[in-house]
Amino acid sequence: MEYHISTDVCVIGAGHAGCEAALACSRLGLQTVIFTMNVDSIAMMPCNPHIGGSSKGHLVREIDALGGEMGKNIDKTFIQSKMLNVSKGPAVHSLRTQADKAEYSKTMRQILEQQDHLTIRQAEVMRILTSDPAKEGGEPKVIGVQIHTGTIYDCDAVIICTG
Repeated sequence: MEYHISTDVCVIGAGHAGCEAALACSRLGLQTVIFTMNVDSIAMMPCNPHIGGSSKGHLVREIDALGGEMGKNIDKTFIQSKMLNVSKGPAVHSLRTQADKAEYSKTMRQILEQQDHLTIRQAEVMRILTSDPAKEGGEPKVIGVQIHTGTIYDCDAVIICTG
């Protein structure tokens, strides 16, 4: 017997992109579920724990301008900040901040947990479910996801942020 849960959006992955996608959807009032393999690794930075720099810095500013949390979170949890390319012109100056990895992850998890319309699920998504193309005029439509336990989350949209 399958167990069904209804939601508006399912986000697969809780790295930087998954967190921002889930927050954006839930802030629009959509019931959102974010799936992660381990809640202790939400927004984890496994390699070089920094935000900013020449390319990523522009993306973080764009996310910030759209109401995202990445920039705000690094402001709360950084341990070092450095302006790059200072020997060049101001057009290429770029701020890079080094994060306290554990604190950054913990703080982002708290932000997700406190967000209305957002649920965190520690689970592996096994399948993305689609409708029968014959019933949809030849085009399949996303209708949900199935997790490892067999539970199905019925939804209108799936956002894949698996890195």
